[in-house]
Amino acid sequence: MRFARQTTRALSILTWLAGVAGALAAEAGVSLDLNRLETQGAACRVTLVVVNGPAAAEELKTDLVMFGTDGVVARRLAVDLAPLAARKTIVKMFDIPGTACAGVGSILLNDVPACRFAGGALSGPACLAGIAVSSHAPIRFFK
Repeated sequence: MRFARQTTRALSILTWLAGVAGALAAEAGVSLDLNRLETQGAACRVTLVVVNGPAAAEELKTDLVMFGTDGVVARRLAVDLAPLAARKTIVKMFDIPGTACAGVGSILLNDVPACRFAGGALSGPACLAGIAVSSHAPIRFFK
């Protein structure tokens, strides 16, 4: 009986922590839209539209994994999106070297290894949860 109460209490605490992380994520409110892919020589140029919420991003580094059209991991890139002012929308472009756009089947937001927002609105592991992803490009962008 004691174990059951401890388990119930632990689950309650984990549920509360998940709610706090969700609230912080909503407060930070960063969204990434994979807007376009275009061939640039021997590279595929990726255009991301980044929309920030009410807290300035002092540090925001993303770990992106590109999958080929066959579903196999093709590339992995670190992309720095900071600094980013509060309530600001920016367009960020970067190239995937040695990769044809036609060969990119999807892109995964794998992790957010570095993240810090002004006022401590969001940091650490909650950062990945605090980012929404979408795609206007003809490929899937997910997390």
